[in-house]
Amino acid sequence: MGFPKNTTQIVQLIENYPLESYSELAKKANISIQTFIRRVEELRSTGIIGKIHSSLNPESLRLERHLVIFKTSTIKEIKSLELACDKHPYTSSRNRIFGTDYGLYAVFDIPENSKKNLDIFLDYLAKNNLCKSYETYKSIGKRIFHPQPFYNNIIDLDDFDIEDYFKQNKQCKKAMSKGRERESEGREFEGREFEGREFEGREHPFSYIEFHPIQLLILRDITRDFKTPMTELLEKYRSYLSEKTEKSGVLPKYDDVSSFKLPNYFKSYLHEFFSEKRTENAIYLDFKKKYHLVVDKHVETYWLSIKRKYFDLFIRFGYIINNITVEEKQRIFNIFYCEKPPFNIYLEDLGKNIFLTLSLPPYYQSRLSYLMKELYGKFSVFLIDSFEYNAIKYRFFIENYNIENQKWRSDKGWMYDKVVEGIEDNLSKEVYRTVQN
Repeated sequence: MGFPKNTTQIVQLIENYPLESYSELAKKANISIQTFIRRVEELRSTGIIGKIHSSLNPESLRLERHLVIFKTSTIKEIKSLELACDKHPYTSSRNRIFGTDYGLYAVFDIPENSKKNLDIFLDYLAKNNLCKSYETYKSIGKRIFHPQPFYNNIIDLDDFDIEDYFKQNKQCKKAMSKGRERESEGREFEGREFEGREFEGREHPFSYIEFHPIQLLILRDITRDFKTPMTELLEKYRSYLSEKTEKSGVLPKYDDVSSFKLPNYFKSYLHEFFSEKRTENAIYLDFKKKYHLVVDKHVETYWLSIKRKYFDLFIRFGYIINNITVEEKQRIFNIFYCEKPPFNIYLEDLGKNIFLTLSLPPYYQSRLSYLMKELYGKFSVFLIDSFEYNAIKYRFFIENYNIENQKWRSDKGWMYDKVVEGIEDNLSKEVYRTVQN
């Protein structure tokens, strides 16, 4: 699928400066603001570009991250596993995987000390033949994410030496320290270029985090569209007061935006927040404070959604490197932190292991496969499907947080019983996918 030169340039600019104004981006592209907006609308209408998604730092929310690799025997098992992930309230994302084994790669961000209920759920899936087997890995809260620059899909990368890149040694303690300082100070997002960042679990002095319902709604919305203006969100939440709420008080986890119904118990909080006794200025300032608190404390990264199937594609591989030494792990983190690679990478510290995903052209991927064999004795590798419903990033689920006791819901009834009931009901009707993307 071919595009005019300035169209690919526009996609590149929007991806690398996702929160900058269109007027500023039009200047960078050296075209009029009218032309820039017209091109962007064309790209959106054809589905080539979408919204700006964001990821939340689980540790800042007092959640712990668990990666699960499911192996399956049949495609039906994969579809059943996708349904199971759709139904579980703490699923963060899922992707189909293929290679030596077919299956699913899923991420669960669960309340601290609730792993036993996740294990019960995973055992249920295996015992009921929804998967052949599974492996779980707990993150220690240290990760790096580099979005893939769009321009690398349309230029020659022959100047990049992947062997030298992976074999180099970097000492970036000072730079990494500064990076952590920037994270702790909060971030200014307007016009900011994507940066590779190291994220470490953020400590909290309390055993709970207190959220106002407004903040829960903000967390939900910014995971799907990070660029929504605060004024638009404010009016959206005000409109909930005039809409019908869910009688059951239980909101379907992965509803379509258009069918969203506010949980019944939220209304009293919203009535108080939007009280006629408060001035519009006071409401706005209060909302602004809550919004920035959420963004500064909990947003880990953000990126523009692009349907790369319209362009020359890279292959996304996932590696789990087992029993890696502390020194080697630090070397890899230093490399990615200090020198941004010309491709997408995601690195997660799993204690004795690390999880690494990369998006590379076939030529570079073949060279990397030999290099991995040379560097590491024990590792597993699989291909990750990143397209359409085979790759889902879930929005933040507000029902997971119990407002009354200011804690995450972690009981067996919430994390297992209701989930299994929903899975079995859908399987009996052969209704698999419930997500609206």
